[in-house]
Amino acid sequence: MANTATRSFLQVAVTEEATPPLRVVQIEGLVILKIIKHCKELSPALVTGQLLGLDVGSVLEVTNCFPFPIREEDEEVEAEGANYQLEMMRCLREVNVDNNTVGWYQSTLFGSFQTGGLIETFMNYQENIRRCVCIIYDPSRANQGVLAFFKGADAF
Repeated sequence: MANTATRSFLQVAVTEEATPPLRVVQIEGLVILKIIKHCKELSPALVTGQLLGLDVGSVLEVTNCFPFPIREEDEEVEAEGANYQLEMMRCLREVNVDNNTVGWYQSTLFGSFQTGGLIETFMNYQENIRRCVCIIYDPSRANQGVLAFFKGADAF
């Protein structure tokens, strides 16, 4: 009996090691346009949203996204935000759209996005999603003629 338990453990360990490393983050053009629109419409406010897609081998495909409502730091509002996210995921699943969370996006101003809060959020996502990505868009840089997207994947 102990031999079976050991064999199961070894199979799980081998399976986890066999996962290929993330090499490519492939983003649909519509996702980029949705992120730009959301960030520009509410600029200079900082906004965030959910990235959806598929994790296929060494490629993380980002096929859709949706914005999070702007919220204030309040438990009741925070609960509403969580309900909003779950409802959006349910609706997308019903219409057969990829509804697997693969990360999030957020806006920044003047490139100031490398903060403790970003790293903490990344760590929280990775507790639930082994491989995820964060896309950051800077609308202030876009006004200067630069399409300013930044990507963080796996670990910072």
